[in-house]
Amino acid sequence: MSNKITIEAVPGVPYIDEGDDVGEVLVNSAKAEGFSFKEGDVLCVASKAVSLAEGRLVALDTVTVGDVAKELHERIPRKDPRTLQLIIDATGAGDLSRLDLDDNYAAGWLPNGNRLTSAGVDKMGPEHVILLPEDPDESARAIGQSILNNFNVRVAVVVTDSDGRVEKAGSTQVAIGLYGLPALRRSASTDETGVVKYADETLCDLVAASAAILMGQRGTNRPAVVVRGVAFEFDEASEIRQALSRPE
Repeated sequence: MSNKITIEAVPGVPYIDEGDDVGEVLVNSAKAEGFSFKEGDVLCVASKAVSLAEGRLVALDTVTVGDVAKELHERIPRKDPRTLQLIIDATGAGDLSRLDLDDNYAAGWLPNGNRLTSAGVDKMGPEHVILLPEDPDESARAIGQSILNNFNVRVAVVVTDSDGRVEKAGSTQVAIGLYGLPALRRSASTDETGVVKYADETLCDLVAASAAILMGQRGTNRPAVVVRGVAFEFDEASEIRQALSRPE
C-alpha cells in the first residue's frame, strides 16, 4: 500500500439516462475534460447511474401488490406497499423469509447472497423506484473494457450502492459489483509470542466507502470517482460473491 491515496471525481459527467452506455459516457467525459485514467486506478461508479442506463426504473403504478406485501405494509407503514412488493421480489422469494425486519427497517438478502437495505430498491421521486443493475459484475466489466479500449490502461471498476445499518443513522457506500479489484485483502500481524495471524479485509467496500466521500448522495452528479494509490493485483475473475460470507 502506498503512503498516499487520492480520490478524484471524473469531471463533466452528464446525467445518465436509459439506453446510455456508461463506459462510453465516462470515456467521452474524460476526453472532453482532459482527464486521464492510469494503470491501477480503481473507478467507482454509482449503481443508480448504471441502473438508469440499463432501464431499471420502475413506475409504481405498474406494480401489483400481493398479500405478503400488504401484510408487510402493516409492519412498515412508512413504505409504499408497491415498493415493499418490489423489495420482496428483489429477494427472489415470494415471502418474508429473505428479509431482515426491525421496527421500520427492512433489509433483503439478494439471490447472490448480498444483503442490502430495502434489497437495493431505492425511491426515485414520488411515483418511481429504481432497482439494482441486473448483473453488477458484468456492468463493471463492461465499463472497464471501455476504458481499456479507449485509453489502453487497465482500471478496476467497483459498482457501489448506498447501504444503512439498523443500529446507525445515515448510510455509507458498499460494493455490489466488481471487475479487476480483488474482493478481499489479507493482512498479517505477529502477536507477542511470535505467531503470525491473518485477517481478511473487505477491500472492495473500503474503496467504495472512500469514493462516497466525494460521490455523495443523489443530486451531486458525481457518479464516477477514481481512487488512486490502492495496491492490488489485477484479477480478471473478481466478482462480488468473493466478498460474501454466504454466497448463493
